[in-house]
Amino acid sequence: MMRDRNAVLAICGGGNGAHALAVIASQNFNGDIVWLVSSQERADCLRRGVFSAEGLRSTGAVVGAADKVRIISSNAADVIPRADIVAIVAPAFAHAPILERIAPHLKDDALIGSVPTRGGFEFEATRFIEGIEPEGRRAIFGLQTLPWTTRIHEAGRSVFVGATKAKVMLAALPRREAPRVAGVLSQIFATELVPTGSFLNMTLGNPGQAIHPGLMYGLFSAWNGQPYRDESIPRFYADVTDETGAFVDRLSREILDVTSAIETASGGNEDLSGVLSIHDWLLLSYGRHIQDLTTTASCFRTGPNHTIKAPMVASADGTYVPNFRYRFLSEDVPFGLVVTKAIAEMAAVDTPAIDAVIRWTQSLLSERYMIDGRLSLNDLQRSPVPQKYGIETVTHLLDWYDSAYSSRRVAL
Repeated sequence: MMRDRNAVLAICGGGNGAHALAVIASQNFNGDIVWLVSSQERADCLRRGVFSAEGLRSTGAVVGAADKVRIISSNAADVIPRADIVAIVAPAFAHAPILERIAPHLKDDALIGSVPTRGGFEFEATRFIEGIEPEGRRAIFGLQTLPWTTRIHEAGRSVFVGATKAKVMLAALPRREAPRVAGVLSQIFATELVPTGSFLNMTLGNPGQAIHPGLMYGLFSAWNGQPYRDESIPRFYADVTDETGAFVDRLSREILDVTSAIETASGGNEDLSGVLSIHDWLLLSYGRHIQDLTTTASCFRTGPNHTIKAPMVASADGTYVPNFRYRFLSEDVPFGLVVTKAIAEMAAVDTPAIDAVIRWTQSLLSERYMIDGRLSLNDLQRSPVPQKYGIETVTHLLDWYDSAYSSRRVAL
């Protein structure tokens, strides 16, 4: 990867993060950018904007153009064979389908990763992609979060880039590759990427799994069905109460309890220092943008995202109801808290707050994640819990991260 020639970066995904990366990488990457999207219709839409005279441009914290994009296609064979680095910038539910599409076309020494990663990405990646084992030539990576907040204004033409995070953690498999990968990608993403020693730092240290479901639970777990007028829609972060902030802290503490149990079981050999409390993560990521750093709740209330409203669905009469199918629940629970709960069950750690959010979410989404206080593994079709990959004990889990990863692949 990144030999003495111009390298090629492939972006997989057509949403907010992919748009931002197309612009940011164009400013910081000495190579060509190719772009894989989900459909021919989406590819045509993006081409009309990106390859127009004005091009795709960003506003906000980053001002620039996506002027290094050379190909936009829905056909992986048009994009992936050229790529030295493949960045999957898409929702977690799309990771496995994208990995399956790109796997036959990857270079032998390609670097493949998710931006951001979510719980269990490493298991999905090693299911589809060969050559990641310690003696292989490929590597995978994951970023803990997007390096910036971002929102599309007009597809293919304009994207807003908001607050940039001071530091973002990164993990790699094989783990020895993390420092090298962090060095390469820090330049491309224009953010300091901090290498961590284990991919478990991404799976357990995913902040979205505590923040997004925790705030949704705080806002709406007692909702009485009364619709909202536009002016009464709560702001997702700026209207966080002390009680809701404390509930997010409870979720965070339970995740740290699971982390501590895994570290203890490893005899101190598994470094999970990248799993931070939510308060510490907010200070690390947004400290320079927050006015009141005192508590988790005050960080949310006075941070950079204070204008964002809670996700809603509009009704025909002009009122709104909460959008419970938004990614804050539909992604961050099955690809976040459920995966953490699966590891907690291996480690015999009680997680009452996590359980409460999972039960509430499954009632809203008509899913079945838990039965009688335990995960219903036969019903977790989409959630990449380690048990689906034959990993059923803490010892087995720790062994997996040090093993030849290709030997762990199973047919699902």
